[in-house]
Amino acid sequence: MLKGKFNFVLTMSLVMVLVLGIGLVVQAEEYVLRLAHISDENHPSHKGAVLFKQLVEERTEGAVTIEIYPNSTLGSAPEYTEQIQIGAVDLGLSTSGQMQEWVKEYAAIMIPFLFESYEHAHRTLDGKAGDLLAEKAEKEGMVVLSNWEWGFRQITNNKTSINSPDDIKGLKMRVPNEIQLQAMYKALGANTNIVAFPELYMALSQGVVEGQCNPLATIYHHNLYEVQDYLALTNHIYNTQMLIASEVTMNTLPDKYQRVLKESAQVAGMYVRQLNIASEDELVTLLKEEGMEVTRPDLDAFRVKMDPAIKTISEFAGEEFTAEFIEYVEEAR
Repeated sequence: MLKGKFNFVLTMSLVMVLVLGIGLVVQAEEYVLRLAHISDENHPSHKGAVLFKQLVEERTEGAVTIEIYPNSTLGSAPEYTEQIQIGAVDLGLSTSGQMQEWVKEYAAIMIPFLFESYEHAHRTLDGKAGDLLAEKAEKEGMVVLSNWEWGFRQITNNKTSINSPDDIKGLKMRVPNEIQLQAMYKALGANTNIVAFPELYMALSQGVVEGQCNPLATIYHHNLYEVQDYLALTNHIYNTQMLIASEVTMNTLPDKYQRVLKESAQVAGMYVRQLNIASEDELVTLLKEEGMEVTRPDLDAFRVKMDPAIKTISEFAGEEFTAEFIEYVEEAR
């Protein structure tokens, strides 16, 4: 009798160990990753983040869950990028200008008038140049999963239409804490004021600054047309945007899930690029309908003034690296 009870207890104990063991295994294979970005829910970047989330969760059968935090919920891009570096945030969308705080070579991407088209920029950054930059980022604890898109910057202001460089002289232009835009506007005779992106709309509405530059999708989806009257289509600086992951986070994931993240990021990145390019003509029309006056300046007049800015950027990014980077740009032209 006692032996039977002992066997029963032993059997039940083994069952409980197995059940608990299985539970522990399942729990150990479930990962919840936080993805931060600065855009609103209608922006191409957010739509790409949603697609990335869907792909990852489907391909891992729910073992990896992505929580998206849009609209600077987890702070400005420089703030959450720093958190990604130390492993406090798992994933985020950061532009080349934001990444240069940790990897100064990223500054070379934003040399004014460097790229002739989206396709030219994509060929460059999806090739050896992008690989070289990604290697440098990984040394700083950030894994570039894929290149997405922020876009070509256009200039807006609430003072005057822009048809030539002279129209920019004296304007109070908002810039992020990025040396390229500061150098470019200095070369054009504008006055610059550093304003973080989450404070941009308020700064424009209160007259702290009179103008700014961002891609069309950002100007429209962040309602900047409400506080800006003039839009100049200049395509003066191209910004890539990358989905980056914390190296700390990646090291906790099995190889198979790391591959899923990278492959899903590439698919989502292509989707963002397609959305961005396909929407630009429509966005110009929509911005006109919102009351913005749109001009298309002769860009040659701007290009000839860029030598001081290019020199400043080259020195910041490293002259040797910048020369190598420009060689890749020319190969892809």
